[in-house]
Amino acid sequence: MKYILLLCMLMTGPRLISTAQSQPKNSLEVYTGKYQMTINGQTGYLQMAIKNNELTSTALWSGEKNTLKHLSGDNFIMNLKEWAVKFNRDGKGNVISVLVMGHDLWTKVK
Repeated sequence: MKYILLLCMLMTGPRLISTAQSQPKNSLEVYTGKYQMTINGQTGYLQMAIKNNELTSTALWSGEKNTLKHLSGDNFIMNLKEWAVKFNRDGKGNVISVLVMGHDLWTKVK
């Protein structure tokens, strides 16, 4: 009986270890960073961060914070304002910009 139990543990142990090591980190992390947009010579910055396991946007010029609700893929909606937020990627899959309301393009700087 002990032999069977030991054999079962040896067979499942490596799978449990490899599964734990391959767990992806928080998928929202790819969107975090600082984004900029320049209008009429004035540059504004948005900071995307994770707070309480949710993606949040902070307008650095005013301190206004908004939570982004994930819809699908790289598409979100800004809670309360209900603005569409779409993150764009380059050919390598890196997030490079965010489009807000379909026309405000913010470029990732950090």
